[in-house]
Amino acid sequence: MDRRTAIKSLAITVWGMMVLPGCGPEEDQEVGHLYKNLALDNSQKQTLKSLVDTLLPETDTKGGLELGVDRFLDKLLANCYDVETQESFIKGLDSLEHSAKSSFELSFFEADRNSREKVLLKMNDEEKIEEKAFFDLSKELAVLAYTSSEYFLTNFTNYEMIPGGYDGCVPVPEEPFKI
Repeated sequence: MDRRTAIKSLAITVWGMMVLPGCGPEEDQEVGHLYKNLALDNSQKQTLKSLVDTLLPETDTKGGLELGVDRFLDKLLANCYDVETQESFIKGLDSLEHSAKSSFELSFFEADRNSREKVLLKMNDEEKIEEKAFFDLSKELAVLAYTSSEYFLTNFTNYEMIPGGYDGCVPVPEEPFKI
């Protein structure tokens, strides 16, 4: 590489750093307002939390609530899905609440785990297309959120930060490699 190319590359790099600044940790608060949430009232937020807790309960491992799956679903649906899907999901939360009240005379989030499971299993019916779509989407996104969490990836999969791994202590053969 000659001197002109090196100076040109350095100038482009410095110019790019001034015009396109990186995302440092101090800028996390600045971009936080760019992500929106679903337009949920308190009852719907509680229903979403209870839904996540029912689908991914805390056992000897962390549950969905502890990992923030409900907040992930909220952000994911609000920022990555179209308005029709968002409205359908909110209607599904309302339908879940209505079904729990008609079955047990309790809100979905006030019911115990067995009652919530029964309500969800009623929604998993091929005859009820909208409720089935809500149930499938909720289950799919909850599992996606859980299995892509740092907790799951580091504790339950063979997660390697460096693909292929690195082993610094390997015996070196006495004979040179032959190609």
